[in-house]
Amino acid sequence: MMPTADTEGPQLEVGVVYTRAKLKDLFGITDATINNGVFPVKVRHEIWLFVTEQKSADRVQYKDELDGDELHWQGQSLGRTDKLIINHRVEGNEILVFYRKKKDEYPGAGFRYQGHFDYRSHSGRQPTSFILRRRI
Repeated sequence: MMPTADTEGPQLEVGVVYTRAKLKDLFGITDATINNGVFPVKVRHEIWLFVTEQKSADRVQYKDELDGDELHWQGQSLGRTDKLIINHRVEGNEILVFYRKKKDEYPGAGFRYQGHFDYRSHSGRQPTSFILRRRI
């Protein structure tokens, strides 16, 4: 049986806005890479995706959009985390999506937790374009 957020530690609530600072406190995270868009939480067997649809001008302008239960998301330019997403089921990891339209949409630059998503497909590279689907 694959470990999930339901069996280890605090539980995240779909629809709730979380800041990275709050997540760090809740889960005792000290790793600075939580500030990246892709954050593997190895002890929980999870990959947290932090997605901002409308990027600020100083950021890489990835094309990301949550449309209902489908997330169109571009991976990192160098593709270092692509295999984490593609192989998440095989490696026993869950994908959790934190999403916002723009950085200042929520207080403290928070993200609304959208729940668990599964890899569906990908195309291209540098960056790779992914389609992820919300698990219902």
